[in-house]
Amino acid sequence: MDMSTQPKSLLIIEDSVSITWRLLNFLKEVKNLKILGSVRNGTSGYKRIVNEKPDIILLDIQLPGTNGLKILELLKDQEHKPYIIIFTNNSNFYFKERCFALGADEFYDKSVQFEEAIKAIIKFCNDGVNSQ
Repeated sequence: MDMSTQPKSLLIIEDSVSITWRLLNFLKEVKNLKILGSVRNGTSGYKRIVNEKPDIILLDIQLPGTNGLKILELLKDQEHKPYIIIFTNNSNFYFKERCFALGADEFYDKSVQFEEAIKAIIKFCNDGVNSQ
């Protein structure tokens, strides 16, 4: 089967229930997207990445347990390379540059770029972008 016709799988790693709910509300109707779910801490998030191998990860930086930067570090050595969208309130230059250096594909400030992050996920699903 042609892999481009397969829905892209998404895992949301975000500790804010209200942000997660808002994301899920926007993303539930996106064609070619299978939402694997969401987790509220980095430790559980990393375990799910390893076990479920999502195509896309929407990742916050500040998380209970393992933070988003540590998850990026751990993923650098993994064979499976998901498309990683950082979605955070820590939008200063240091965090942005550090995330890109550790392998993030996109970076959005969730307080002002919510729609842009949603559009990036939709574009990934529609264009069949593959980071592998």
